[in-house]
Amino acid sequence: MTAHLPLEQYLQLFRNLALALALGFLIGLEQGWSKRELEAGRRIAGVRTFGLISFLGALTMLLSLVVNQWVIALAFGGLGILIASIATIEAHKTGEYGITTEVAALIAFVLGALAMTQYAILAAASAVITTVVLGTKPVLHAWIRKLAPAEIHAVFNLLLISVVMLPILPNHTYDPWQAFNPYEIWWMVVLISAISFVGYFAVKMIGAGRGILLTGMFGGLASSTAVTLSLSKLAKVSKGGEQIFAAGVIAASTTMFPRILLVSAIFRPALAEKLFLPVLLAALSGYASVWWLLR
Repeated sequence: MTAHLPLEQYLQLFRNLALALALGFLIGLEQGWSKRELEAGRRIAGVRTFGLISFLGALTMLLSLVVNQWVIALAFGGLGILIASIATIEAHKTGEYGITTEVAALIAFVLGALAMTQYAILAAASAVITTVVLGTKPVLHAWIRKLAPAEIHAVFNLLLISVVMLPILPNHTYDPWQAFNPYEIWWMVVLISAISFVGYFAVKMIGAGRGILLTGMFGGLASSTAVTLSLSKLAKVSKGGEQIFAAGVIAASTTMFPRILLVSAIFRPALAEKLFLPVLLAALSGYASVWWLLR
């Protein structure tokens, strides 16, 4: 059946196979680098193994199109059993029970199979995202260690009002003036809360020690008033440096203008066009004042 394929289709298949191999190499490169301190025999999978797993997924997908679709299911199941067996043996030896590498291997197989379809670009993008997520382990763990119980509950509350409550609200008006829309009003609440969360956690993760100015700019997303009070207290007990504290306060207050423009652009683009010039001038004057204080 495939012996009579045109040359162009053969070339396309080879390109897809090469892409699948490259995607596996990409994921394996990150895993091999993160475990570079381990001996060669201690690593469950490295660059070559991940490349071959992805290549296996591609070949299996190609074979399933020729023979039977159950081929890929059997191959994926067999790979899962093999990986689970190796992970169990490794866990008994080392006492470590992480399965990140094993899950990444399964993802590599799926992406290799996906690369043989019309979703090859999606497979490439997914491989990049997978590699980025795998590479952010130290950063993510450091962030988690910094979170307090109250902040975890606040995250859950934000998810509750956005993911659970927002979709069930009616998206139509109830008043003669066509102004009271529960969905749009609650969406505004979610948006402002999310922007405040971004500002708050940016300040928490970056830390005030890295610069009062960055603290002011990011803190202004959450609450310019809170930043003003905080920096004022610091300036009171600090000897000198009032100018940089003042710059931080101005930066926090100036951040309000881009936030207003962002919210208006999302909900009322026509209003954002009217606000753009005055808000831009206000923001530029504020940041110019920050520059003047810091020069």
